[in-house]
Amino acid sequence: MGLTDALFTGTSGLRALGHGMSVVGDNVANLNTTAFKGSRVSFSDIMAQNINTAAGSGQLGRGSTLQALYPIFIQGSFESTANPTDLAIAGNGFFIVRDPRTVGNIFYTRDGQFMINKEGYLVNAAGLKVQGWKIDENTGDIIGAITDIRIDRSSPPVKTSLIDVITNLNAEVERTTLIDTTQVTFGDNLITDTDPPSTLWGKWDATLDTPLATTDYHYRTSLYAYDSLGTPHEITIYYRSANLTNGTTTLPIYEFLVTCNPNEDMRINLPDNKKKGILMYGLLQFDTQGNIKNLFNVYRYGWDASNDQYRLVRIVNDTGIPQIQGLDDFADATYFGTTINALGANGYPVFVADFLGIDVAPQGNEDPSATRNLQPIELNFGYYYETSWRPEAIRTTQYSAPFATLFYDQNGFGPGTLESIAADNEGRITGYYSNGRVIPLWMVALANFNAPERLQKVGGNLFKETTHSGPPVTGKPGTNGLGTIAPNSIEQSNVDLGEQFVKMIIFQRGFQADARIITISDSMLEELINLKR
Repeated sequence: MGLTDALFTGTSGLRALGHGMSVVGDNVANLNTTAFKGSRVSFSDIMAQNINTAAGSGQLGRGSTLQALYPIFIQGSFESTANPTDLAIAGNGFFIVRDPRTVGNIFYTRDGQFMINKEGYLVNAAGLKVQGWKIDENTGDIIGAITDIRIDRSSPPVKTSLIDVITNLNAEVERTTLIDTTQVTFGDNLITDTDPPSTLWGKWDATLDTPLATTDYHYRTSLYAYDSLGTPHEITIYYRSANLTNGTTTLPIYEFLVTCNPNEDMRINLPDNKKKGILMYGLLQFDTQGNIKNLFNVYRYGWDASNDQYRLVRIVNDTGIPQIQGLDDFADATYFGTTINALGANGYPVFVADFLGIDVAPQGNEDPSATRNLQPIELNFGYYYETSWRPEAIRTTQYSAPFATLFYDQNGFGPGTLESIAADNEGRITGYYSNGRVIPLWMVALANFNAPERLQKVGGNLFKETTHSGPPVTGKPGTNGLGTIAPNSIEQSNVDLGEQFVKMIIFQRGFQADARIITISDSMLEELINLKR
């Protein structure tokens, strides 16, 4: 009967609008839920019933039902915070989090309220571990697969491999020293100095309390270098102006002598213990503009395994050409299986320090572990070799100005502890350590779906992949359609309270009208029953 149909039609409207009001209630209740995505409900009519009319066949509606209910992934506004681990996604994508209590339980969330737990892992409030890639601190590239982000609380020491020392050497200093090459011989692997010695190398005497008298040089500058254990060692560079002569011509030069504390020099079997602490010696020649013209007669000590002792080796010859002459085995496998060239990767001359004590051995019995103790260090005066010596923008000069160290630096570090972290819009998490190191540690991984509206809500601001959402597409923030990271921010709910109130009124009035259908139909049925009386 039509009246009974009207009752059920009104009931369907009450049921559908009741669900609609529940959706509005859920949206309003989560108005302050971080990164909450409000839901939208839509309705559809129920398949109509065919009835016969005087005009022919007609269709009679059977009421309404829910057609779809899905979240709206419109980005919410951002709230700035002081917490460096608060992250928000500006654009598409989800953070990836893993439940460590189960295997393979991966979830996705827009809620970036993260913290570091006692084990150093980056987690959300429920303890789920945030996923990302480890960053290679040397290249800055991501390495490996996506895994749990764990922030290192300590920074291991890094041994020094490059020293930068940029100075101005006074051009007005009177050159009272004469180095006569007819008496001082600069050979391939030996400097034969006069007696008394006339070069800085010859004057150095490690057996004295002061290996080099203050009257023997014009300027000195010092800095600290680190060994592989993080122990600092003072490196001192001495400079002295002199005239180099062969008896016929005279060349104005500057000598330089690179040294360390003789007590910290662990090299054994030096040919002369007086030279303990000397790391490098060489000559600098400048042009009339105060720029370096040549770097020549540069020496360092290297282990000669064939003779079981250290030998002096000239790595830059008397014309300024880098080389290793006189010791064929110095740069081959007999040097603990390690090739140490005259110049480093940057084109600077290299000296080899030993602060830890290499377990040297005769040729053929080298200790492979000794390779780890070798410490080749490049020395940068602001000049590099590329077919010839070339100046850099910042370089050692010889101007008519007082001696000065314009810049010095080295790339080693002692051990340190984590002081703070920071994130950037590319999702890169950087650690700041007490030893001065700034290390890129991790990159946060993001994921997106072809149909994110079909993800399954599992509570706790989490979503789970479904067959209807499709598999996740992961990538770095800002790539492949993924959003960027807003550090020190959290995303707010995207619920529009005004819109929800309007829907609330519409659902209320619709519910009220459907209720009237039921009460009126009931009255009509009552009148029908009264016909029997």
